[in-house]
Amino acid sequence: MPEPASGLWRSQDMVLLQLHMQREAAHDTIFKLGQLGCVQFRDMNPNTSAFQRLFTGDVRRCEESERRLRYFEDQLKRAKDSTHVTTVVDSATGETLDSLEPKLEAMESELKDLNSKWEQLLVQKNSMKEHYEVLTQPPSFFRGEDDAGHLQVAHQADDASEPQGFRQGGLRYLTGVISSDRAALFERLVYRATRGNMFMRTVTAKEQFEDPATGDMVEKTVFVVFFSAQRAFDKIKKLCESMQATLYPYNIDSPQEVQQTTLKVSDTMRDLDTTIKVTKDVRADIVEKVKQNLFLWKKTVLVEKSVYDVLNQLSFKGQTVVAECWAPKEDLDNVQRALVEAEKSSGAQVQSFMDPIETHDQPPTYFKTNSFTKIHQSIVDSYGIARYKEINPAVFSCMTFPFLFGIMYGDIGHGFIITLVAALFIWKEKQLLASNINEIIAMVFGGRYILILMGLFAIYTGFLYNDFFGMMISPFGENTFWVFPHDKEEWKTMCGDDYNYWFGGKEANALQACKVIGGSPYILGIDPNWCETENKLEFYNSLKMKMAVILGVIQMSGGLVLSLLNHIYFMILVKWNTDWSERFRTEIDLPGASTPGPHFLRAPSLLEAQTNFFLMPGSIETDAYVFVGAGFQNMVQVGLLLCSLVAVPLLLIPIPVIEYLHNKHTSYGELAEHHETDTDGKPVPKTKESEAAIEGIAATEATEGATTSAAPQVGGDDEHPAAEQHEAFDMSEVVIKQVIHTIEFVLGCVSNTASYLRLWALSLAHAQLSEVFWNFAMIMPLSMDKGTGVFAFVGFAVWFFASLMVLCGMESLSAFLHALRLHWVEFQNKFYFGDGTQFVPYNIKDIDELAKPDIATE
Repeated sequence: MPEPASGLWRSQDMVLLQLHMQREAAHDTIFKLGQLGCVQFRDMNPNTSAFQRLFTGDVRRCEESERRLRYFEDQLKRAKDSTHVTTVVDSATGETLDSLEPKLEAMESELKDLNSKWEQLLVQKNSMKEHYEVLTQPPSFFRGEDDAGHLQVAHQADDASEPQGFRQGGLRYLTGVISSDRAALFERLVYRATRGNMFMRTVTAKEQFEDPATGDMVEKTVFVVFFSAQRAFDKIKKLCESMQATLYPYNIDSPQEVQQTTLKVSDTMRDLDTTIKVTKDVRADIVEKVKQNLFLWKKTVLVEKSVYDVLNQLSFKGQTVVAECWAPKEDLDNVQRALVEAEKSSGAQVQSFMDPIETHDQPPTYFKTNSFTKIHQSIVDSYGIARYKEINPAVFSCMTFPFLFGIMYGDIGHGFIITLVAALFIWKEKQLLASNINEIIAMVFGGRYILILMGLFAIYTGFLYNDFFGMMISPFGENTFWVFPHDKEEWKTMCGDDYNYWFGGKEANALQACKVIGGSPYILGIDPNWCETENKLEFYNSLKMKMAVILGVIQMSGGLVLSLLNHIYFMILVKWNTDWSERFRTEIDLPGASTPGPHFLRAPSLLEAQTNFFLMPGSIETDAYVFVGAGFQNMVQVGLLLCSLVAVPLLLIPIPVIEYLHNKHTSYGELAEHHETDTDGKPVPKTKESEAAIEGIAATEATEGATTSAAPQVGGDDEHPAAEQHEAFDMSEVVIKQVIHTIEFVLGCVSNTASYLRLWALSLAHAQLSEVFWNFAMIMPLSMDKGTGVFAFVGFAVWFFASLMVLCGMESLSAFLHALRLHWVEFQNKFYFGDGTQFVPYNIKDIDELAKPDIATE
């Protein structure tokens, strides 16, 4: 039976299984186990290259089918109206690779043939359209002008060997069509090639042209170039070829010829349109069939490829197949059921069975998670995978992570915004999962459950701080505990005569707080009246710094399962729970004081007490003790300091000694005992020669063991490629490792505690930044507004966007990263190794997401 902690607190119980099956049942068995999704296979042929595996040819067949499917996806992207692909698979459709492969091959060949014909027809149609654009230009487009501005008609050259070469006396011209984005460059090149002895006219074509390669519509330009020399004619013609411009004949001296050519081109275009339409319809039918079956075909190919990849990891011996795999203990019945079903479906004559096998290998780590715990587990896994049966930090971080975030981010208003966003994500969860959302939004959506906890804890700590968008609020009415009298008479009336010691040596108008006679503390959180005091910042500093230390000690103590830092936590609790007002009314004589006579006791400074704890042990001021008396506290401090000093060698020495003693009773110790007796079992006295012989035998056996372990392994029933290898014991290595661990632990006790002060720093920074935004973006514009509302509107807009972008965006990310660091470094390194291996089962369901075609059109 699985242990009670198996699940999330500790990883699932894992079993290494050896599966035996008939060769004919291997494919169906792997497929059934893939549908089950609870088995991780081990490679039983680690020394065999990928090209020498048994099913490499089948994998290549699958890859060739994948190539064909990618070609179909490209065709769907070009078909503008085919943007939706059916992803619902009919379970009755039993498509296999053997039946699918010839179908894909024939369909690809037919589609390529149709595309080739369609592209040829489209090229001819574009050529006819270009010629038609040239022929339909007005005659004035092909006329030249002399210097006096009189129009002169160009005449065809006598040597009309080139049909597109025409001239007017000594003036020649060429006409054609070029892409509009190359027209300007073409004109500059012609100008330079003819050294300016040219004149060019251009006009944009009336219609756009479809590009046969991409299917996009392209704009083209009709041009005519006037020149004089034959050499210029050759240069312009070469430029037209290099710039992909097409030249067409146009004889302006023969309007009748132009008209006949135009009619002929029009008839050809109509015939091409009819042929292209028929070809397009046939192609559309094939594309529609592809669209309806692409998801099924792609899933079939990917599943078959994954099955053959697993089959390449198995050991084949004649008609017997052996597989080794890890599986959770609670799923063994399901694995056995899958073996039986595969045996029946394949028609195998030999029964398949499984055997648990013993191994020294560390099993993979597997935690059962749901949509809520998945994000917390992924945060822990980002640091490192837990060892098998190691305590899972995600159990704690489910609550401690958002709580520490709330400590640093405590604000009712900002926390409400985060909670609202997370609640919206959870409400629209199904719709967002089914849609393609932005990558950044998808990242935030993935953490929706931890985000809502972060918002709720921020609201909770916001009530503790009584902080709402940087403003101090009174959600539970006016305060009846603290008042701030300005003189002794008011103090005496409101607080009583016992507190007059506060005014010794102080100004009469000093604003000091005192407790109201018969008053009660504020119901929840910080008293709102603190916002009116001059020492508000000092009070917040003191409160949040001590709270950060307390939370740090609690969390690290939980990680250590020790009480090494409890003295810091206990001292702060004593100070907060001591009635210091009673001590203020106590007068004692201080021997050696600068001023003789009675003195009032004062509240001790914890920072000073902790510093003197190490710098001046045994010395404490008589009026600044924490416990019953200064003498007793001195004794306690010295005793704790001695304990901490003694703890260092206790951390350093025992583990290397235990490792050394343990090693003497392992293989080397047993070997020594074996060779210390003769053939009759009688003891042989030790000598230097016998000890040297024992060490030589041990070294020889260790070498032979290393050679045996390095030999190539062949998958089989009694062979395990990952056999355990023992390393030679090295005492110096153990000592060095323990010294490093001790230094790291001792320094970490101080540095990790100080690191928790980031809770205080970020909380204070967030509160002060919120207050600055409120005062300068809202209060100041409102005071400047004279009833127009302009300043109020602008101020509110600035405050809102600053709060949203800076405080809800950047500040929340900063608090998230600091909370992450506190868990990874200060908390998890106390107990968490994080050097395990992830359980990655073979699961066919994961292929569904990969099989979805990506045909989103731009």
